[in-house]
Parts: sequence; C-alpha cells; structure tokens
Amino acid sequence: MEVACVLISDPLLGDPVAAAEATELLVGGLEGMGAEVESERAGEAFFALDGLRGIHGGDSEGVLRAARSAAGAAARLGTGPTRFAAWLAARGRRSPAPVAVLTERIGLPEREAGDLVETLRRLGIETLEALAPLPADRIADRFGPAGLRALRLARGEDSPLRPRRPREELSEEVELPEGAAAGQLERALELLVDRLLAAPPRRGRTVLGLRFGALLAAGGSWSVEQGLGRPSASARVLRSVLSRHLEALPGPVAALRLHAIGLGPPVGEQLELSLRGDEARRRRLGAAIREVRAAQGGEALLQILPLDSASRFPERRAILTPAAFR
Repeated sequence: MEVACVLISDPLLGDPVAAAEATELLVGGLEGMGAEVESERAGEAFFALDGLRGIHGGDSEGVLRAARSAAGAAARLGTGPTRFAAWLAARGRRSPAPVAVLTERIGLPEREAGDLVETLRRLGIETLEALAPLPADRIADRFGPAGLRALRLARGEDSPLRPRRPREELSEEVELPEGAAAGQLERALELLVDRLLAAPPRRGRTVLGLRFGALLAAGGSWSVEQGLGRPSASARVLRSVLSRHLEALPGPVAALRLHAIGLGPPVGEQLELSLRGDEARRRRLGAAIREVRAAQGGEALLQILPLDSASRFPERRAILTPAAFR
C-alpha cells in the first residue's frame, strides 16, 4: 500500500479555530477527488493512493496532482508505505532520520516523549536506522509499550489508516458593519439561518448539528458547536438554540458564520405525534416554495429582513434574504 500525507503550512495553525476550518477544507477537497481520508490532527491528512490511480491518470503522480490541486499550493505532500513514512516525506526528512522525529508521532505527552528520545540518545541510538534492529524484548524491558511503539515505527510498521466517513456540510457567512449592535447581530443570525435552510444542496433535508462562528474585528476567530437533540429544519428552532451564543462573543465581530454539520432525513420522514392545521399549511407552502426554487433558482423567492431602521445608509436598513420555509 502507498500512503500519502498532506500537511498545511505551519502559519495557518496559530489560530485553533482557523486551523480546524482549514483542515476541514483540506479534507473536504481530498474527499472530493475520491480519497478516503484520515485526519486526527489539525493541519494534516492521510489517504491511500490504491484505488485512486484508475480515476486520476492511471499512476500515483496523477493522484498526487489531483491532491495538490485540492490542497492548495501552500500544502506539502509526501508518500510512503505507511502513515509515518509518508509524514516524514512530507516534512522533508531524509534517511537516516533522527530519533527526535518520534516525539510528534509516538502518542505520548511532549515531556514524556522527549525523555524517551533523550534516553535513546544517551544510549547511542541517534537515528531510526539504529533503533530498528534492536530486539523487541530488550526495548520492552527498558521502555515499555511506548518503546515498542517507537520500535515499530522505526521498522516501518504502522496501524492501518482509519478514514472518516465523509460529512455533508453547508455553510453561510454574513459580513457586518463596523460597530454592529446587538440588534444587528440578531438580524444577521436570522439571515444566516434563512440562507442555510434555503441552500439548494440541502434538498429539504434536516440539519443534524451546527457550528456557529465569527471573524473578530480585532483579528482572530471564534466558534462553538451546537447539537440539536433531534434532526430539525425549523428556522425558529435553529435561531432559538443559536441566539444564546451571541452573548458569548468575545468582542466586536466583522462577520458571522454558520455551518450545518451533517444532514439528516427529509422533513417529511421525521416522526411526529401530531400535525396541527397551521403546521400542515406551512408544510404545503414550503413544498411549493421548494418547487419554485428548483425551477427558477435559489434566489427566486425573497423576503425583506429589517436590519437597522435608524441607519443613515439605506442599504443597511433592510436586506433581501431567501424566504425560510421547511
């Protein structure tokens, strides 16, 4: 098996939220080219080239070209027979690699990993090539399970990849004027929810989870994940669970973001104990609106959303947004 490792450049990893979002974009891009991706740390992703060559030119280089296109010019790629070997190649490590590279991959806290590496060095074991031929029983006696893990990596042995199940995710963003007040934040949240539910890729399905975030006016970002308890496509429910997070914003914001993490069954397939007359009417109206949008596009039906009635600028007083119906 040939494994590829893709690493995002280090400057993107300073902000944990930005790093998570960049990693999600990376993984989504790789999944879009057909790869089954493992990504358990921010800034990195692994996938097997086997099975992809036939759809990307017939060879490994064709797969890697597609991966570079999906990952962006700033990403670094490497390949090898195992996850660890591919990671070393992506980091530009050439043989013989120093035992210090184990500190990031051995699965120990930084201090403990550093102590293990320092002990190896004191014993004269400076490289992975020097570690590989040592007897496993002696390594186990001296270093325990962590030492055996290091020995397996040095010998080119690694666990199989654990690809994640691809997630379906919708996202929307609304920019805010400088110094936006609480009322404007509430209106922006309403707009985000309406746009998310009106997005054609949702195709009438329910939302399983949400990630609500913000770009801060002073720089940086903030986000929080919100479970729903049960699948929902109700604008009222989504606004209700998200509105309380507006109070937790750490400062003035330049934009609000909303991501739907995972899509569930269509609304009509949800189990309900009762269906009042007004709810049934709303369902029929929602079905009619979806038909119009399917034929005329997502912007075919809009509603006026008030933003700031006291603004001196007409464009800030109200905005057109897709009408939100389930």
